[in-house]
Amino acid sequence: MIAPFSWLKDYVDIDISAEELQEKLFSCGFEVEELTYLGKDVTNVVVGKILSTEKHPDADRLTVCKVDCGEHGVKQICTAATNVFAGAKVPCALDGATVLHEGGVQKIKNGKLRGVLSEGMMCSGEELGITDDYYEGAEVNGILILEEGEPVGADIRPVVGIDDYLFDIAVTANRPDCQCILGIAREVAAVLKKPLKMPALTYTAAET
Repeated sequence: MIAPFSWLKDYVDIDISAEELQEKLFSCGFEVEELTYLGKDVTNVVVGKILSTEKHPDADRLTVCKVDCGEHGVKQICTAATNVFAGAKVPCALDGATVLHEGGVQKIKNGKLRGVLSEGMMCSGEELGITDDYYEGAEVNGILILEEGEPVGADIRPVVGIDDYLFDIAVTANRPDCQCILGIAREVAAVLKKPLKMPALTYTAAET
């Protein structure tokens, strides 16, 4: 049974870490076979705002962007992506960052592209390990364009939904009631001695 930490928090006010909850679940008979942090391979990536774009002086397919990265300063980043524009908010991997690449992890370093300094990299959804299920537009071919309201300089992981843990819980045959998030949340509430918050059951019927 896969249970996201964030989903369990929707049902229970959890005030301990994912690792501590793993131990608590074990103490009441639930083995967590694996605890995975979704954002473990994405580090030092922040929300940036493109201030300006211009063609690379020596490469027709490259664009040179000035990107405001908040407290990290304004960075000059070269890209071959064609969907960048002034005013867009984008994920920016800074010097020393790590992102996903071809099934592995790639470390980003400052460098020169055809003689022009590039201080990092703007990222696609694929390089963050996400799909449209995590963030709308993540599967677009090119740089992931973020919503206008995203805070400049913020860690990208909570923005795109990967600042979360997945519990892979072994549920025994005699506990079919725990083959769902609500069932696991009920056990979490019991072991933490916290009330279970049931989801709202109100809805609006659509006219046909």
